[in-house]
Amino acid sequence: MPEEMPLVPTSVAANLVQRTTLKDGSIDNIIDKASCITIKLPVSLVVNSLQITVNNEDDFDTIEAIFDDSDTDTDTLVITFPITIILENFTESLVVSESELNSYRNNCPDENEDDDDIECIDFNYPITVTTYNTLIDELGSETIYTDKEFYEFIDDIEDYLIVNINFPIELTGSDGTFLSIGNLDDLEDAIEDAIDDCDEDDDYDSDEDDNISASEQEFKDLLMLCKWEVKEFEVDEQHIENQFNGYRFTFNADGTAIATDASNTDFNGSWTVSTNSGLRLSIQFADFSVISAIWRLHEINPEDDGTRLDLRNLEDHIKLRQDCP
Repeated sequence: MPEEMPLVPTSVAANLVQRTTLKDGSIDNIIDKASCITIKLPVSLVVNSLQITVNNEDDFDTIEAIFDDSDTDTDTLVITFPITIILENFTESLVVSESELNSYRNNCPDENEDDDDIECIDFNYPITVTTYNTLIDELGSETIYTDKEFYEFIDDIEDYLIVNINFPIELTGSDGTFLSIGNLDDLEDAIEDAIDDCDEDDDYDSDEDDNISASEQEFKDLLMLCKWEVKEFEVDEQHIENQFNGYRFTFNADGTAIATDASNTDFNGSWTVSTNSGLRLSIQFADFSVISAIWRLHEINPEDDGTRLDLRNLEDHIKLRQDCP
């Protein structure tokens, strides 16, 4: 029998492995608004009165582009039923109506709330495990190739089985760093250390271009490159962008910020960028308490008429567009 510490299904290590291998349902939140379920593709939708078929994950950007086409309309999305959904534990279920889908949604955490799945670290496969059946005194081994297989393997461990992972194994962190793991204690530590390492992007739009892997310095350089105008500003579910019509915001290298209105009157403030579960922009203006907050960078969207930034603060959001000469 292997001498490594066995993987016990009720242990902390087994729980962390299963949380890391859960199916992340946030990839299609722009459709189902639920981070613990995934809609099996293809699926037919009506988005802002346009009939589209989503065949793969790239098509999520098509939905977002339709939503972003106008900053003033009301976005709508209607799913054509029946659909098949995949739960976090990889089981599938046929859903025939919006009300039935809502019953599954209600079992999910709300937008950006903490959930069970750990998304900031991933297993690199294949992984081999050795088993010892104490009932029949038999050694065995199994090679695991996917998260689904690893989740189900742990779920099916019986009391009479002694299971050992064949270390070393390799994991990948959210920053792309490879981690070599030599035993169960190291595995626990690596997963626990990674839980809060990244923004899990459990919001309700497409995540394909969120944050675009910009570094802190790249984000600062982008902010300082041009002036910025407010294209959309929503606070407490109220659109207030009209309050900033004609304003241009300048972010200077010395940490000062200037808001210039249509009559060229300047209002002084400050800004900083930090990294805390993603990139965050702190803006402070004595004259504008409504914009003075720490905003999480949600999206960088390069467009023909200038790059747009989508910034979030809980349920509030602001969209800025470059105003370059």
